[in-house]
Amino acid sequence: MAPVAGSQPWSPLEPWFSPFLPHATTLVLLVLIGHLVGRHWRGSGVLALAGFVGVWSWTNALQFQKSTIPPQTNAFVISAGFANLGISKAPPLGSSDALQDWARENPFDLFGVVECSTSQVEYIRSWQKWHTVHAEPEDESADGIALFSMHPIQSVKITRTPNARLDHLTAVVNAPGGTFQVELTHPCPPVPGWLHQRQAQLDQLSTASASSDWPVLVLGDLNETPFGSSWRELLTTSGLSAVGPLSMPTWPSQLKGIPVPQWLGIRIDHMLVGSEWEAGPLKVGPKISSDHRPIRAKVWLRRPGEA
Repeated sequence: MAPVAGSQPWSPLEPWFSPFLPHATTLVLLVLIGHLVGRHWRGSGVLALAGFVGVWSWTNALQFQKSTIPPQTNAFVISAGFANLGISKAPPLGSSDALQDWARENPFDLFGVVECSTSQVEYIRSWQKWHTVHAEPEDESADGIALFSMHPIQSVKITRTPNARLDHLTAVVNAPGGTFQVELTHPCPPVPGWLHQRQAQLDQLSTASASSDWPVLVLGDLNETPFGSSWRELLTTSGLSAVGPLSMPTWPSQLKGIPVPQWLGIRIDHMLVGSEWEAGPLKVGPKISSDHRPIRAKVWLRRPGEA
C-alpha cells in the first residue's frame, strides 16, 4: 500500500502512506525471513512480491539524490545548516545546549531556522560574529523565520503564498565563491484542509528556483519525505537535487516530551541545490529542544568550466 499510494498524486492516502515506505518494507522483509525460517512457503511468496515492490519503490525514490564528493582544494566551501526550532525557548545567553555544541564542531557560514522565537534568534546571534542576519521571529507561533550568514546578504524578501499559513524567505548572498540565492521555507504539513495551501507553497518554491538568476540553495522543513509524489514533482519542475544521504530521519526526535528512536522517524528536513553546486554528505545533528533534528552539509559552487 505504501509504494502504490506514494506513486499516485491523486490518492488521498499518499501523504499518510508514502512517508513510511522504508518502515513498511523493512517490516515485510523481517516477516518474510520469519516465514522462510518456518518454511511457510505460500505466505513467503506473497511477502517476497510485496518486499520486491517496496525495495524497488524505495530505491527508485532516491534517484533525485545528488552525488556527494569531497571538496577540491581550491573550492570555497560553505558550511550550511538548517533547524526547525519548534517554537522552543532558548537557554540563557552565555550557556550552551546540544545545538550550539554541535554547531561549534564545524561553525556555520549559513544557518536557516524556522519556528524560531525571539529568544532563539538572540541566542544564535551570540554564537559567533555573524556578518548579517535577518529575522522575523514569532514567540507563540510557527511563523518565526531567520537567516544567519557570515557573508553579506544583498537582499531579503519574506513572502507568503495566498492562503498559505507560513512565511517563505528569499535572500541573495554575496560569498567569495560566488553570489547565490537562498530559499528558506516551511510548507504546511500534509493534513486535511491544508493540502491546497501546501501545494501552493511547493509550487512557489519550484517557481522561485527555476526562475532565479543565481545558483539556488534551499533550506527547509519541507514536511515531505523522498517517497511521495509531491517530492518527485518538486524536484522535476525545479531542477533541484537533494543533498544526501536521504536515509537519515530528522523527525520526530520526541513526541510530547517522550524520546523517539531515530530509526522510527522520517526525513522531512532537507537541503536542495541547483546544478551549479557540489556537495559533501549531509549530516543529521543530535536531539535538541525541538522535535526536529538539525541538518548541515558542506556545499560549494563549481568554478566556470568545471564539468
